[in-house]
Amino acid sequence: MKILVLNAGSSSLKFAVFGGELNLTLKGQVSGIGSKPRLEVEGHAAREVPHVTAPTEGLLVVAEWLSGNGHEPDSFNGIGHRIVHGGTQYVTPVLVNDDIQHDLEALRALAPLHLPFGLGVLREMRQVAPEVPNIACFDTAFHATQPELATRLPLPRHYFDRGYRRYGFHGLNYQHVVDALPRLTGRVLPRRLLAAHLGSGASMCAIFDGKSVATTMGFSTADGLVMSTRTGSIDPGVLVALMRDEHLSLDQLEDLLYRRSGLLGLSGISGDMRVLLGSDRTEAVEAIDYYCYSAARHAASLVPALGGADAMVFTGGVGENAGPVRARILSHLKWLGIPPENVHVVPANEELTIARDVRALV
Repeated sequence: MKILVLNAGSSSLKFAVFGGELNLTLKGQVSGIGSKPRLEVEGHAAREVPHVTAPTEGLLVVAEWLSGNGHEPDSFNGIGHRIVHGGTQYVTPVLVNDDIQHDLEALRALAPLHLPFGLGVLREMRQVAPEVPNIACFDTAFHATQPELATRLPLPRHYFDRGYRRYGFHGLNYQHVVDALPRLTGRVLPRRLLAAHLGSGASMCAIFDGKSVATTMGFSTADGLVMSTRTGSIDPGVLVALMRDEHLSLDQLEDLLYRRSGLLGLSGISGDMRVLLGSDRTEAVEAIDYYCYSAARHAASLVPALGGADAMVFTGGVGENAGPVRARILSHLKWLGIPPENVHVVPANEELTIARDVRALV
């Protein structure tokens, strides 16, 4: 069996090929889409692909490269796609046909800054290799096990029925954490687990007996922890005031919340934690302090959903690589009493989760 996994974002298209035992055969991406696009494949020289302005165009570059390196698109047994949002209907991986593609397109309003990219690549890939099963795997699905109480927003009840509720994201990687942690430790999965996915986007999840019971991201990917350029949780009165006093349009407000805030806004330097950790400027130190304090507060907010915490795991680019950040967050959480041997780091691997789901379906 040979499986292709595709993960489309606004400025990149990541891809990976897995063999029959889910061994990683190759991995790469088209990065810098819309600015300085490059094809980067591990073990191969990178090259510029200046004509790529969208992830769907990046897919054609990837398909051409795969064909030239012994991986014709129609030679795969299955192709898996990371789809950010499945709404309330799609809570397990699904084999995509025209009807399901149409259903998923109708969900665009739930994640307008993320969903169009994954759906566009899915639609294009179904045309490139029409005979190969294309499987949609949803970032929201892991959180479908949350109790209804954890999914409600304090709005008039009829809004809940119209889809205004807490969904949660990063679910594919949280599923990977649940699968990988016992193999990493040689022990059973902790019953009450706090998981922190800290990357450009960031969230935390309360995992009880391997199932999501609460998470910091809600209706959108801008909720919860402060992130690279996203605000995380913010007083809604501030948004009303900004629109009223600063005369911000909806587009301007969206740009502020998603692209100009977070670590970038707090520091005025960068949204990249590596840059901030390497800086001695006061603004960088203050931004890191805010990030760690905020993360700890959100971690603490998940504890009631678990009734305590037996272990904590860090994952994602910041969670895996920024030891000082992990240490500072944990210093705020000493009162939880989690022993050091129960604090773990699990490298993120959404692609493996997707490949496993594809194998199960095809």
